[in-house]
Amino acid sequence: MKGKIKVLRKKHRDTLKDLSNKINYDYSNLSKIERGIYQPSLELLKKIANVYNVDMNYFFDDFNDYTSGENKFLGELDISSHEELLKKYNLVLDGKKLSKSELEFVIEVIRNLRTTFNNDNQN
Repeated sequence: MKGKIKVLRKKHRDTLKDLSNKINYDYSNLSKIERGIYQPSLELLKKIANVYNVDMNYFFDDFNDYTSGENKFLGELDISSHEELLKKYNLVLDGKKLSKSELEFVIEVIRNLRTTFNNDNQN
């Protein structure tokens, strides 16, 4: 993601201050995000995407370069059923196996994010 905001901003001939004013964000922190020192929040990326009329996927396109093994894994990965996930995979976070309730919570968060993104893209 590093550099994508800067490329987009420069394409539209905006300075850091121009963009920071458009999104109501501190320009020094925006500079740190552009340089990869800070990571932008999804909310900030949404604001920038709206200003420049780009899809949120613009910021994440670099993450689609998977190996064949990763593609196979992702093709098999259906997270709609926590029971299947717990049977099929040893899901570990911070050295501890994920509990059923933790996995249910993660699935619910993903569903809520999907709904939010779908609603934002329709507006």
